[in-house]
Amino acid sequence: MKSIIAVLILVTSLSAQAYRYKFNLKGGINQTWADIKGTDNSEDLLHGTGFNTHFGYKWKYFELTFSSYIYWGEMDGLQFNAQGETIRGEGKFRHVSFGPILRYQFRGVQPFKNWFLFAGLGPVWSLQTIKMDDDFTSTGPKFNRDRKLTFESTGGILAIGIEEDLPYKEMHPVFIELVYSYKKSRKLSVVDASDFTETDILSVEEADQDLSGHFFGISVGFTVF
Repeated sequence: MKSIIAVLILVTSLSAQAYRYKFNLKGGINQTWADIKGTDNSEDLLHGTGFNTHFGYKWKYFELTFSSYIYWGEMDGLQFNAQGETIRGEGKFRHVSFGPILRYQFRGVQPFKNWFLFAGLGPVWSLQTIKMDDDFTSTGPKFNRDRKLTFESTGGILAIGIEEDLPYKEMHPVFIELVYSYKKSRKLSVVDASDFTETDILSVEEADQDLSGHFFGISVGFTVF
């Protein structure tokens, strides 16, 4: 009987630390607001809705994740230069960003019972795709309604939030985080969008800061497994 109790205590002790020194996958939904700038001082305020995922490894206080944030929105009045032409108008905006984030859990800051404050920082790479609406204007014949613009951008991300501190990750602890990132474009591709089943890149050019912006978001999610 004593040996059985000892085994149960050992198993319980190991299980209590199951959410530390383990890999995990988290996911959630996010709302993002952005102040985006195009060429010639064009600017727009954008609101996007999407989701985020975080795959990483958690130590006692630190956690390193490979994170991605995806959202969709609409932009108005931005101007861009592509293939020697100036393009301006409204359109649909899709944003995909990913990168490593190192988070630290402040054990001494507990705003609620079993909730702890954390902060994270890391570099970020992103793809921002813009599909112009039909009433866009262009100074040349190359860009048309069957084209879309894809910017490759780099920047940094800062995350501050709170997360449930539970003994089992199978209990799906919840997190809430505020996210800020700044990104600026490095490369621009014009893509044929006439057939959504194929990706046909028509041109690639340097686009240093042709598209830049401050992105603010709030994410709510939980540990999936």
